[in-house]
Amino acid sequence: MKLSEKIKSKRLEIIQIVEKNHALFPRILFNDLHGYALNETFLEIVVDRTYEFMPEDIGKIQHQLEQLLDVSIYAFTPNQLPDARREKLLAAATVI
Repeated sequence: MKLSEKIKSKRLEIIQIVEKNHALFPRILFNDLHGYALNETFLEIVVDRTYEFMPEDIGKIQHQLEQLLDVSIYAFTPNQLPDARREKLLAAATVI
């Protein structure tokens, strides 16, 4: 199964993993989910933190999504993006 299809079929599970680990609004960076141009081995996902978020939660999200999707995941928050490009990158991100 293509990664784009896997993401679409496991959308609710992805959102549940993110929310369970004190984050919201998972988005894919640098890929086009709808155009099927996803890198099949690596995915960059940005999530927004909640008030309960702890630094180790990002690692839990990354690990659990790797297990679910069977690809390498780099998960991070918007604050980890370069200040000068943050808004542009987030505007181009694809919502899961």
